[in-house]
Amino acid sequence: MRDIENINQLQELDIDFMGIIRYPKSKRFVSDSQKELVSQQTMNKGTVGVYVNETLENILQDFIPLQLDVIQLHGDENPAFAKALLEIDIKVFKAFQITETFDFDSLKEWEKLAKQHVGKLFFLFDTATPDYGGSGKKFNWEILDSYNGEVPFLLSGGISKEDVKAIKEIKHKMFLGVDLNSKFESEPGVKNILEIKNFIEKLR
Repeated sequence: MRDIENINQLQELDIDFMGIIRYPKSKRFVSDSQKELVSQQTMNKGTVGVYVNETLENILQDFIPLQLDVIQLHGDENPAFAKALLEIDIKVFKAFQITETFDFDSLKEWEKLAKQHVGKLFFLFDTATPDYGGSGKKFNWEILDSYNGEVPFLLSGGISKEDVKAIKEIKHKMFLGVDLNSKFESEPGVKNILEIKNFIEKLR
């Protein structure tokens, strides 16, 4: 999110978080000048700063100005990097790119970290892409049945208004919610407020 009017409209909806992408290669990148504008707004919803292989120093420089509640790590960050954030009392969403052969056992170190910081570390399962960032495509959600971990997760990747029924059918005990992006945009970084509102109402 970077359009001020769009941010304010979105904050009137029944959402939990909105994302501010600080990855320069993203179509939704919030530049330093846009960051200044965003920092002047009152954020009354959870604000998530999204980063890809960024330095700890740069992330922390955004934390207060952007009123961040959560840091989303969307790159190749390791548990030690996330631990540094968690130990200064910052919540973390760690994104993983899910393929047909994804091994959930590879998340054991992350699950161990989550047990040390209960209620602070969450997973985000996204569709695998050659590059970092959204593909606008869904992965096979049946793969989620193979996840037996105890860390709550958000579901991401190409979710659209046609997915309401399928989302309601997800009964995984660790499923927290969905991450909406490209399928609810009029252009990169600008959300279609009416479509999101209708989607939320249908999910209830």
